[in-house]
Amino acid sequence: MENGKIVAGKHLVLATGYVMPDFVPSDLHEVASTWAIATGPQPDRLWRDGVLIWEASEQYSYLRTTWDGRIIIGGEDDTTNTAPEKRDGLIPEKAAHLLAKLNALWPRTNPSAHYAWAGAFGRSVDGLPLIGTVPGRRRTHAAYGYGGNGITFSYMASHILADITNGRRREWFDDVALDRSGL
Repeated sequence: MENGKIVAGKHLVLATGYVMPDFVPSDLHEVASTWAIATGPQPDRLWRDGVLIWEASEQYSYLRTTWDGRIIIGGEDDTTNTAPEKRDGLIPEKAAHLLAKLNALWPRTNPSAHYAWAGAFGRSVDGLPLIGTVPGRRRTHAAYGYGGNGITFSYMASHILADITNGRRREWFDDVALDRSGL
């Protein structure tokens, strides 16, 4: 480290978000951009129990509510506009699309965006996470490609990587391996 300290361990686990180091090979990983907006507070116009809504079309959208009565809608994912400047430049256009979807899905809303933002995330082309030992790097493991399933896949990754680092291997780990075959 810069301060001269050395970090030592038996295993290294890489879980660095969507940016994979060059030495982690995968033809299955890609970076995508996504957009979201939040409305102003409107607690009297929310749906029952504020449950998460997942609209599963090709250009999926998700809707959720906040503690102060806002509606957040996100989606419009895109793998072609991932450079930060290009992605952020599309915020007004994507926010307008999300507002139109919100109005179509929940017409009771007051569809105006108080906040709009964009971000990047990593996903795999087959929808499964990338979890396991890095090919050619004994005792180096990685967890990537969560897509929109970060909470579920990160929990799964913690158990898979705990098993691997403790010498327990299960046949189904091959289904999420970094070097598995693509579609």
